[in-house]
Amino acid sequence: MKQNRMQIVCLLVLVMSVWNFPVHAGNTGLQDVSAKMCGDGESALRPEWMKSLHDSLPVCKISIPGTHDSGAVRGGQMLKTQSTDISAQLQQGIRAFDIRLKKKNGKLGVFHSRAFQSIYWEDDVLSAFIDFLQAHPSEILIVSLKREGGEPLDYASLLSASLSVPAHQCYFVVDFRPELTLGDCRGKILFLHRDYAMDNYPGAACIGWEDNETCLLTLRDKGGKGGMALLEDEYQYGSDEEAGKKIDVCIRNIDKISAEPFFSYRWGITFVSATGFPLVTPKVFADKVNKPIADYLMKENKRNCGIVFIDFVGELSGKDLVEYLIDSNVCAK
Repeated sequence: MKQNRMQIVCLLVLVMSVWNFPVHAGNTGLQDVSAKMCGDGESALRPEWMKSLHDSLPVCKISIPGTHDSGAVRGGQMLKTQSTDISAQLQQGIRAFDIRLKKKNGKLGVFHSRAFQSIYWEDDVLSAFIDFLQAHPSEILIVSLKREGGEPLDYASLLSASLSVPAHQCYFVVDFRPELTLGDCRGKILFLHRDYAMDNYPGAACIGWEDNETCLLTLRDKGGKGGMALLEDEYQYGSDEEAGKKIDVCIRNIDKISAEPFFSYRWGITFVSATGFPLVTPKVFADKVNKPIADYLMKENKRNCGIVFIDFVGELSGKDLVEYLIDSNVCAK
């Protein structure tokens, strides 16, 4: 029955396209239904979900799905955090990325701990981001950059070189302001720098990012001004029996972010990711954490959830959380 219904919806959409029937982005109709139902249960493709949101909407008031250790599809069970690559994540609707970099072969390789992911920042990741924005200028990307070992000078030199390429400049949010709107950022990347790269950096420097903590983070522009973010990045647990603790800290942070008054420009960042090194893998935690958080957000009809970094967005529970975050923005038009 479900398969027949999928086929009927897809056939109707095909007929409508042949007749040039006007189906508009942002409407809840056959286009949205078909995007979620066609493909035998695969991830809905949401390459332009920001298109229906108003330009005046502050970025800090948008629920933005992201991936923790976005490039980590290799490295064994203890280091793998995703089952889909960055290009697939972009098409799924992921708009925030956690990129960890270390010098390798004269370039910046993407790493998770010691595991090289066989892709490079300059050749694979940054180019994929820019290509995507060229094809979908309605979207914005938020990219957290972190040095994953190696020499600080190597990291700074290589990253600053890639960010200083003249042809790249039009794709970057140059100056961070807490009140940045979607219109300010469409077609661009907002960088969040966790490590020093250059004096004239685009985006925001992250000051006070405590390891394995929930804290108040400063997002600072290169002129010394900036804003604050409610950050939850508690990731180390003794065993998967503590998954409930992780769920609680995530919900508390998202609740605080969602409760910020309309006139507040305080940002929010929540990592729905954890591990129980050396025995419990990120996948085990994702299986126990993603669904309860998605269920809670749906039950409470949460909006303005901030940036939410998730493990295994290609798996069912990860997909559900991503879909809820995207769809929660409908009331923000």
